[in-house]
Amino acid sequence: MSDMSVASYSKTQIWLHWSIAALILIQFLAHDGMEHVWRAFRRGQEASPGDVPLAYLHVVIGLAVLVLAAWRLRLRATRGVPPVSGMEHPVLKPLAKATHFVIYALIFIVPLSGAAAWFVGVPGASLVHVLGKNILLYVVLLHTAGALVQHFVFKTDVLRRMLAFRQA
Repeated sequence: MSDMSVASYSKTQIWLHWSIAALILIQFLAHDGMEHVWRAFRRGQEASPGDVPLAYLHVVIGLAVLVLAAWRLRLRATRGVPPVSGMEHPVLKPLAKATHFVIYALIFIVPLSGAAAWFVGVPGASLVHVLGKNILLYVVLLHTAGALVQHFVFKTDVLRRMLAFRQA
């Protein structure tokens, strides 16, 4: 990830952040159709016709997450990110870096492993997908809690930087 820094996130960076977050939330909340189709497939059974469109929607959204994440990472590498606020506690800086690294890794690993399981039938890919999804849930919760603590307890601008666009 780039060490280049700019005064603020761009509109595109903010849009990508929240779009990816929304799509991941949809994936967490609306994955039943995929689970039912995958279970039927593994048992050699016919999937319920009502679940098949939901399974394909899950695949499409997962691929969209992958594409948007690649775009976001490219922007991060080419444009840079705002510097960390000087108001942050020193212990939180490495925790925030580690959390971001894990989130970025998982928003690539989870869709790629899902695609490997769905399209190619790679052994173990579905297990990686499910484990990655579960870890991602907890890391995103930690990320969200951190942003809220930064905003409400430490009174930093960390959350506001991703909520509002300011010209660089």
